[in-house]
Amino acid sequence: MPAPFWNFSRSVEGAPSWLDYLRDPERRRVAGDGAAAVVRAMAAGLPESTLRLIGSVESLEEILRTLVHPSNSLLDPTGLRLSPAFTWSHGEVLASMGGMLVPLDELMAEARSQAQMEAVRQFQVAREAFGERRFPESLEALGRALDTGPGLMAAGRLVWRIHLLRALVLLGSDDNTDPGLINPAEAEQSFLMAARYARTEYRLDAARALLGAGWAAYVKESGEQDRRLLDAVTYTGEALDLDGDLAEAQFQAAKFRMAQDEADPALHGLRWLPLSGRILLLKAAADGDFQRHAEKLRAFLQALREEQLTKIGAEVAPVASRIRQWMADCPELAQTPAAQRLVDLAEGATDRGLLEVHRYFGFGYREDHESLRESFFEVARTVTREWDETVEDPPANEGGPLPEPGPRPVSGTLNEEPIRYPSDSADHRRVIHHVEQEPEYRFLNGLGEVLTTYRGKPGSRKAFPLSADNPAVTLPVRWVPPGRFRMGSPVNEPGREPDEVLHSVSFDEGFFFAETPCTQDQWSVLMPDNPSRFRGGDLPVEQVNWEEAREFARKLTEFHQRAGLIASGWQWDLPTEAQWEYACRVRKPGEFHGPIDSVGWYQQNSDKRTHPVGGKAPNAWGLHDMHGNVGKWCLDWYGQYPFESVSHPAGPAFGTFRVYRGGGWSDAARCCRSAYRGRSVPDFRSSNIGFSLILAGPPSADRPAPTR
Repeated sequence: MPAPFWNFSRSVEGAPSWLDYLRDPERRRVAGDGAAAVVRAMAAGLPESTLRLIGSVESLEEILRTLVHPSNSLLDPTGLRLSPAFTWSHGEVLASMGGMLVPLDELMAEARSQAQMEAVRQFQVAREAFGERRFPESLEALGRALDTGPGLMAAGRLVWRIHLLRALVLLGSDDNTDPGLINPAEAEQSFLMAARYARTEYRLDAARALLGAGWAAYVKESGEQDRRLLDAVTYTGEALDLDGDLAEAQFQAAKFRMAQDEADPALHGLRWLPLSGRILLLKAAADGDFQRHAEKLRAFLQALREEQLTKIGAEVAPVASRIRQWMADCPELAQTPAAQRLVDLAEGATDRGLLEVHRYFGFGYREDHESLRESFFEVARTVTREWDETVEDPPANEGGPLPEPGPRPVSGTLNEEPIRYPSDSADHRRVIHHVEQEPEYRFLNGLGEVLTTYRGKPGSRKAFPLSADNPAVTLPVRWVPPGRFRMGSPVNEPGREPDEVLHSVSFDEGFFFAETPCTQDQWSVLMPDNPSRFRGGDLPVEQVNWEEAREFARKLTEFHQRAGLIASGWQWDLPTEAQWEYACRVRKPGEFHGPIDSVGWYQQNSDKRTHPVGGKAPNAWGLHDMHGNVGKWCLDWYGQYPFESVSHPAGPAFGTFRVYRGGGWSDAARCCRSAYRGRSVPDFRSSNIGFSLILAGPPSADRPAPTR
């Protein structure tokens, strides 16, 4: 079967009509054979060079098979956008859109008159007939439902379902090829009516209806071709306005623009396909409208693949290299499939197609990350060394001079000569080794760097508006990747306090951290009064208590969720102590992330006042004023640290004092250290204390959200 005819196209010379396309027995036979047959049919018409860019036939078969499985579709579980045949040709699949399976009693409960109840009964008859492929009866029952009277129009939740089902009958499908029924022009109008009535309460269903209207306008016979294409582009664009993640609409918009010979904007639209929709690049390569611009399509696919290979070389290959080294020391790790997959991906990337790599980045990393975490203990058992100090007794030397002590050879873990301390005993010396990162930590942190492909590279920047009325004032944030670090301070750190017990903390989920403490300009967008002692728009807001800082975060979350700027479950809040210290340190030990005078305003250099945020050097993740200027409120109640390893710690469940971190303009340097823990009652106000925010997603299923 020629590839241009696999996906319906009007722009290919000699292409069949929509009805002929639906009736094509060879296409229907291949579609019935499942995903593997569909991929082979598409691949058969592609140049070898194009297919090699996308992926091998075997890998594409596996990808499509998993994506169109009934329980794991390309789409959300409430409504399919693509059929198992990878086309718009299966009416029974399209019928699952728009809540078509809402129970009859629920629809009846919404009816407010006898006429509306009769319309519900006719709709039930129509959808039962549709499911049994009795399409003429379904269309007649839908006509009776629409004829029940003007009162039906008030039942918006029902009327859009009626119009949508009518549109699906009129559009046709593999099972509905009756020329007496199929009428894409009428289907277009019914899709538009469905979108009109669904738009207020059911935006996503309205988007799907507009997607259908665009397709109906494209396949219909009536009207001038230019006008049909213009309508198809317009409807599909409106669908994307309602649901920007509708992958099939992104493909459809690109297809129609290709048909209009607008290749560059068409391909630009495909660049932003969600990971789950990247399989549509295969559909594009086999589509007649795209093949009219085959060279541009091939160059586009090549550019996407080269971008991915560059990312693998920069982010994955170094981690894979370290894992390969650890495999030599840890047989258990070498036998871990997750580690082998990661190494194989990095070492064989140049032989893989674009969709193979994207699939692993999109879906495989999380699973492999969890599996690899289980092997950390095996890695630690084999090659780990203590983080802060190693105590060694040199071998006895009977009667002779003491040998010069030195570190045990541990490849890659020691970054300076040992510090020798005198002992009370003439025949004993202690040796303390300062270790930058032990292998277990480098392993998890390296994987964290790889996993940042979800939100960006470590320290990548986003800027969020604070209100719809004043878009000029934004809140810039930096991405903090998942990883692991040692929280607290070693016993020999100058200025150390007893409550800074060293312990291991891991984060398997990243978060965004505000680039600077909250400024007075940012505060004033959402809050009625500026309480600060030192006034200036770019100065940090201070003299805010703990609850007021959280109120600012709550208001910002409400605005961003209402405006659709953050995903469901994500919210702004104060960081936990662990999140603050992890972001401050960039997973490294030490008092400060740089020389104190270059990174912070404190007692010795502040001139007894706050300073504009961002004036001192940032840390490696782009965060300013982590040390000094103002202390930063944290979410936690103050309490003692644990001695054991913990994940995502949130502090005690109750207490007297809330924690603030980082020190301020009036504090001595020791109080600005990464490990120093300030604390006060929640209603305390000071010109030395402000706050920074984080933006974090919902906790994973096995980690309950902290109660505050």
